[in-house]
This record gives sequence, C-alpha cells and structure tokens, in this order.
Amino acid sequence: MAQISVKKFAETDLQVFLDMTQLEYGPSDTTNPEHIKWKHVDSPFGASTYVCLTETDQVVGRALIQPRLLRTASEVFDAASVMDLLIDQIHRSTPINFLNLTKASGNEADFDLIYHTSNERTYPLYSKLLKFANPFSLRAYGFPVRFAGLFASIIGRRFGVIDWFTSPLRWLLVFTAYAVNSVACLDVSQKAMNDDELEVLCTNCLRQSGPHLARTNAFLKWRFSDAPLWPGTLYRIDRKGQFWGYVVTRNVGLGDLNHLVLMDFMLDPDTPLIAQIALRLWLIRKAITSKADVLFTMVNPFSTIARQCVGFPLLNIPDKFLPHATPIFMRSRTDESKQLETDQSIHLTLADLDYF
Repeated sequence: MAQISVKKFAETDLQVFLDMTQLEYGPSDTTNPEHIKWKHVDSPFGASTYVCLTETDQVVGRALIQPRLLRTASEVFDAASVMDLLIDQIHRSTPINFLNLTKASGNEADFDLIYHTSNERTYPLYSKLLKFANPFSLRAYGFPVRFAGLFASIIGRRFGVIDWFTSPLRWLLVFTAYAVNSVACLDVSQKAMNDDELEVLCTNCLRQSGPHLARTNAFLKWRFSDAPLWPGTLYRIDRKGQFWGYVVTRNVGLGDLNHLVLMDFMLDPDTPLIAQIALRLWLIRKAITSKADVLFTMVNPFSTIARQCVGFPLLNIPDKFLPHATPIFMRSRTDESKQLETDQSIHLTLADLDYF
C-alpha cells in the first residue's frame, strides 16, 4: 500500500522528479532541470515542500507546495500554492491515492492557507467530492493586434497579407496610445523600484483594495529576471514625477499565436481613469511593437486592482476559447485564515501561478 512522506524539495530530488514528469508528458520545458531547480529550490520564500506517495521506496505520486506570504491590511499569513501534482498511471486506478495526496498537501503545519487551481479532470473532485472553497476564478482578457495570427489559429495557415491590410489600424492604435499617454502624464520605463517605494505601494493597496500575495523586489527578481525559460520584463510607472506602480510582461508563444502576456501588475488605488486607459493602450502598443499577435492576461475580476488594468479596450475572453477554466481553490488550516476561503477581493495574477 502506498504511503505518504513529506520533506523539503532539494536538488537531490531533481532526477526522480524529472524522470516521472518525462514518463508522463515526454520531453518538454517541464523536464528542464534548471527550471525545476529555480521553481522549487531557489524561491526567496524557501524551497517547496515535497509531498510524496511512495511504494516500496519508489515515488509513485507527488505534489509540490511552493511557499508564499499572503498579506491583508492587518496580518501576514503563511500561504502556499500546490503545483506539479502527478500520480503514475498504475496508481490512478483508484481515487484513494489522489485523495490521500491532496489531503496531505493541505495539512502541513508550515502553512495557514493553501491555494491552487485545477483542470477539467480534477475540478469535479475538488469542487464536488472534496468541497474545497472556490471564492473566484481567473478570467482572461486580451486584445488582438495581428489578425493573420488569429486566422492561422483557426485554419492552420498564416496569410501575411492580412496584417499588411490591417497595418493602418495598428498605426492608429500606436498614435492613440502616445496621445493618451501624454495627456495622462504617464512615464513608463525599465528603471528600478526601490524597496521603500514598493512597500508604500503595497501598503496603500492593502488599505483600499483587499489582500494580495506578497510583492517584494526579491520576489519579482526571482520570478521574472531569474526565470531560466520565460524571463519577463518589469516596467516602472511614474505619473507627474511620482511612483505610481509597475507592470510585468512576457513574450510567450502558444500554438500558432505569439502573445504579449501581462504577468503581474500593481497600481496605486487612486489611479485616475485616464491613467488606467493610458496604461491599457500602452500595453496594446507594446504588443504591436513586440510583433505579438495578441495581448493577453488573466486576473481575478473581483479584485479592485485588477479592474484598473483590464477594462476598455481590453476584451473578456470566454473560457470556451481557453484550454480550461481557472478556478482558484482556497484551503484554510487555521481559524485566523478561515475568512480568506470566501474572500473574493484577493489580488492574484499569473505571477502567482505556474502557467507561464
């Protein structure tokens, strides 16, 4: 009978992890040892917790619990995200192994709160059988900037002439972005934020816009600058000479489309509407100049901070056009964190998941 064991993930666990992953999915980015080491060993919040399902000293199932901090206006909670859950095919014949592994992942004394998402297979188990709290789901937003890519994703062939005919529209969008940006007095650059600026921004957001997973320069550097496969670019936003927030973008190719993905952002809660629109247009302009087909992001639509970045002219993308929906499940382990299971206002972005 398979047993549960728990330890901190270490470099010595890499080969077993990679062998199991490659057997299931074949060679891919998920079997890059530097990526897995970065993800589960090098985080500034500490190494991931390795929950193993073992039989005769062999790992036949696993879940990795990546530590994070979740901040509210009055408290800081030890939170964590469940990632890379996998059980080998032979041991999937009964749901008991999945249930035992999942329950063990939520019982670790190191954490006050566990959050995770699901796919189309695990959603019924989490929502119906285990009845985990699902306060919100991430919603996708985007804006198409090159129609040839969209047609290629439908018919399997790209016709460059479509982009040639629609180039005046892109130039109009670029001009509009420049004009609105000038009126809004936004200065977007790659200059660094200092720790005090970022802390003041986060504190203001906590007071007015609800909880969020901790943002520090150390986290942002690890998550985006140090990422071995998909590095992101952080842009500082100033308005009238004052620090106003930041956005992080990443270029990602998926299928026949090139995406400029808005991975993370934090804006002053008093950002006026004209500045919000100017930033969205700046992101569209960035997608155009980076030769992306689509600007894309996913956010909690109930988050006050999120609504600053995903309104007009960005469009809501229904789940039917995505590989699967992205529900967020919350599992509290303490009485103090129980209210977070139903808190719809938590600011959560793609930076807090392992999709890209």
